[in-house]
Amino acid sequence: MMNIVKVEWIRIRRNPLNGAILLIFAALLGLSAIWSGLRASEIRAAAAAPQIAQAPANAAEMHDAPKPDDHDGGGDSAYAASNKLPPLQLPLLGGLALNVSQADLVGTSIKVSSRSRHTDGRNSDQIFNPLSYEFGLLDFASVFALLTPLVVIALSYGLVQEERESGVWRLVCTQTARPWQLVFSSLGLRLLLVALIAGLSSALAFLLDNGSDWPALAYWAAFSLSYVVFWFALSGLFLLLPISSGAAAIGLLGSWLVLTFGVPAALHWAADQSQPKPSRMAAIIEIRRLQEASNQQRQTALADWFKAHPDLLGDTPLAKLPREVAGLPAAMQLDHQIRPLMMQFETHRAEHFGFMQRWCWTSPALALALAADRLSGLDAPRHAGFVAAIDAFEDRWREYFLPQIMARAGWSEAQQAALPRFDFRQALDYAELNRLVGWQALSAASILAFLIALRQRFARF
Repeated sequence: MMNIVKVEWIRIRRNPLNGAILLIFAALLGLSAIWSGLRASEIRAAAAAPQIAQAPANAAEMHDAPKPDDHDGGGDSAYAASNKLPPLQLPLLGGLALNVSQADLVGTSIKVSSRSRHTDGRNSDQIFNPLSYEFGLLDFASVFALLTPLVVIALSYGLVQEERESGVWRLVCTQTARPWQLVFSSLGLRLLLVALIAGLSSALAFLLDNGSDWPALAYWAAFSLSYVVFWFALSGLFLLLPISSGAAAIGLLGSWLVLTFGVPAALHWAADQSQPKPSRMAAIIEIRRLQEASNQQRQTALADWFKAHPDLLGDTPLAKLPREVAGLPAAMQLDHQIRPLMMQFETHRAEHFGFMQRWCWTSPALALALAADRLSGLDAPRHAGFVAAIDAFEDRWREYFLPQIMARAGWSEAQQAALPRFDFRQALDYAELNRLVGWQALSAASILAFLIALRQRFARF
């Protein structure tokens, strides 16, 4: 057996095409790893950096921005303190280097204040060019998922068909008791080379990310190895077919297109059919209707609030209250009405993610992408939990500040020290990750077991 391995290693080394394919694969995967690792560190540094307070001039550009008022107490007022909390950050996990672009698209920071984050234009997202995401650099996990099958196909297609077409395979089968050992040795050596490049590139991406950790790397190693084994086993099955090497290449490329693009697209369509997406236009229309109703009920909401808290009104008539104080009760009611409209989109994304995960065994590339989401901490269920935690914290934040703001009170260091604290430390979901890696390993093991069961068919010429 060792002699066969040595011979196959010599064949691989003497074919310059193999070296060129592996070199290009290593270069592309290495460049992607460097960019992803550095970008992940940059995102973490930006999230950890102190937030610069928004300049009053920027706020004054808005037509509904609060104006200085004698009753407000200036910069030491409760109202001013309620709006000084830095944006709350979604804690990013150790596998961020696998999926850095998702951090820009999903949004990992949310501003909490006494104003509504759903209707306040001052809290709008950063404007960006969508084409920069469509044609920009792919994440490391995406590059790996797309390129690895192509490299496997280029290295292994037609290994038997070419020998069969030239008549050499007939001679091999007559002189070798177990021709399958030759095929398995050839595929195994190529698998080791591809896995080595993938492993070194993955390690480089994780090393460049200053927030990576060993559990995420270990899970990614298991996912990527299963992915490589799956495609080499599938290539081995195509070697059994009595077709030409060109037909085998076309068949493998077709399998790559179906499993990488066709199946995920079909699952996405099925998910939309089973769980229809909420209408953004309907939500916008409903928000506008609620805003109009809130504006009409502003004075009523203010009067009702002070009826429940008469000791906070003092001698100031309702008509003389500062605008940000007078509109606060109605704004709080409006925010509680808008929240379910906004949360339905997070819930839908989480349910959609769950549907795709239940069927990810049909597409190894899809399972790899979902694993990258889980390892980076940017998966839809975790983000929905983060938004729900933000809503709960926002209620406690406003409950703490609202009486002080309505009383037009000042703000002290003791009150600042007693502020509510936000804590969201949801770590890796090991149960879901184990389920994902289990499906990936089972898919690879099933194809490999099928190839091993049919190994005697390689003796046919």
